[in-house]
Amino acid sequence: MAMPAFNALFTKERLRNLDESRQLLFGALCCERLLPNYIAFQKDTGWGDFSVVRNALDNVWKFLGAEVMTAQEIAAEILKCEAVTPSSDEFSSLYVTSAQDACFSVCCLLDCLVQADVEKIVQVAMYATDSVDLYVQEIDEMKPGDPSLEEKILTHRLMQRELTQQEHDLKAIELAPSLDEDFLIRCKSSWGNNGKSNLDIP
Repeated sequence: MAMPAFNALFTKERLRNLDESRQLLFGALCCERLLPNYIAFQKDTGWGDFSVVRNALDNVWKFLGAEVMTAQEIAAEILKCEAVTPSSDEFSSLYVTSAQDACFSVCCLLDCLVQADVEKIVQVAMYATDSVDLYVQEIDEMKPGDPSLEEKILTHRLMQRELTQQEHDLKAIELAPSLDEDFLIRCKSSWGNNGKSNLDIP
């Protein structure tokens, strides 16, 4: 049975029932699938610095592990990410939008370290599905005027995989007795968080 299209309101309501750390963890898992897309962009263009974005997301994981960051440190990380975010006007790479989404999503999470905001966590999940949306249209040469365009995007194996993974992650977080160290390690090393992106063909 196919997964339904991403529903921001439904996702928001589910996340609202979770504490701030669980919301943040869900966002971090979405980001893990987006980060390798930045590597693909950097390899394609020779521009960017993946280590900056990786380090920024690692700081989110450290925060989940109870390491404290000051507002000034968080602001500095956001500025670093913004500095290595590519411009669509300057690059024609297939991966430019997904690289942007990787940077934007990490910045959203960093903002949440200062002030919890469920809307920004939902936005991170949307970045993950939006990246797949644009990518599958390009690789399958889908026509913008095709009346069945949205259905083709939704049923594409990459979109279905991303939607399925988001549901799997959210359920696991909802059911977890606690976000202890072992659980966080398992989450970070799970499928989708091992160097493979949500754009990798199965």
